[in-house]
Amino acid sequence: MQISKEQQNSQTDEQVSICPSGEVFKLPQEKDYQQEFKRLQRIVKEQRLQGREIVVVMGVGFVGAVMAGVVADSVDAAGKPTKFVIGMQRPSTRSFWKIPYINRGIAPVEAEDPEVAPLIERCVKQKKTLMATFTYDALSLADVVIVDVQCDYFKETFGDVRQGHADIAALETSLKIIGEKIDPDCLVLIETTVPPGTTEYVAYPIMKKAFGKRGLTDSEPLLAHSFERVMPGRHYVASVRDFWRVCSGINATARRRVDEFLSQSLNVDQFPLTVMDRPIESETCKSIENSFRATLLAFLDEWSVFAERNGVDLIKVIEAIKVRPTHSNMIFPGPGIGGYCLPKDGGLGVWAYHTLMGFEDDVFKITPAAIDINDTRSLRVPQLVRDALRNMGKIVAASKVVLLGASYREDVGDTRYSGSEVIVRKLAEM
Repeated sequence: MQISKEQQNSQTDEQVSICPSGEVFKLPQEKDYQQEFKRLQRIVKEQRLQGREIVVVMGVGFVGAVMAGVVADSVDAAGKPTKFVIGMQRPSTRSFWKIPYINRGIAPVEAEDPEVAPLIERCVKQKKTLMATFTYDALSLADVVIVDVQCDYFKETFGDVRQGHADIAALETSLKIIGEKIDPDCLVLIETTVPPGTTEYVAYPIMKKAFGKRGLTDSEPLLAHSFERVMPGRHYVASVRDFWRVCSGINATARRRVDEFLSQSLNVDQFPLTVMDRPIESETCKSIENSFRATLLAFLDEWSVFAERNGVDLIKVIEAIKVRPTHSNMIFPGPGIGGYCLPKDGGLGVWAYHTLMGFEDDVFKITPAAIDINDTRSLRVPQLVRDALRNMGKIVAASKVVLLGASYREDVGDTRYSGSEVIVRKLAEM
């Protein structure tokens, strides 16, 4: 059923979930949960008879939906699927619609990559290795749980990343539920980008406590971490399946299990795994690699101002420098860096050092400075527009300004943290 905008507004207080196209889905009632779990038990029993491992992906958003598809699409040397994947999404008004979408074979995320839609449809309708559900009881059926629950970093002050905090509440809640539901031999793979130390300092105590309440005092949670390197755009699926991965486990069994699972699910022949000793090493890897790239961009910000004021073509300069193999990764800085990772991942490390590890000294100088420079660099564009209009005898408020391009990256529809938003807001204030 599709409804108008007015009808949508009148139904927002009701127990329904409205998808982006306007179709309305009623949220499950209490009686639906038992029926849904019985359905899952029947399906899982059939899948186990085919020798398939049961994988539950918790969170079918930007990363989880495609990861679920990639795992469900994987096959063994004989070309047979070895995994059955259940996408698990909390039945909220905001997200429940993703469940019926997936069960119809429709991708719940929009992507420029032409491979996304056929991947989901193929796994649901042809291979029958993918489905979605709303009940947490699905966790009790899993051999592997992949956690793709959002972990964000909130900047309380614009241009000062130190005045912020990591929001791990949703992740903590999810881990508690996982600890209450899973079989103790289930591998729990955290794929979310998290503050360094989260697996050992946060996830392990939560799950160990949950195991204790269930009388599983002798069981050790099999926790692992392997961060995603998802790249929005036309190679979205390939960035999950055909790309280098780093992984780690909290003990030897978890390390072996996560190595085996990822080796069976991803293209490790061409893109080998790097297995670390501890989860904190894997978590730190993601923070550092994105902080490094953010720092390169911040470094060039001051040189872009220098070039602008002295009539130097910085693009030409950078291309001349990139001829050297040691400098081939230089990037021209635009008005803000954008994307979901670079503007925040360094902040996760700064927060973890003080909050999770409890250190009081200030070892981070370059990482937060780079984030602050990149966050505020987009303010220069409205200033240039203002000055140019003044030179024309005009003011911003009485002028029509066209902004060409809203995304942070070429050929990508993702506008998260894009500098264009700051530009529009600042121009609107003038």
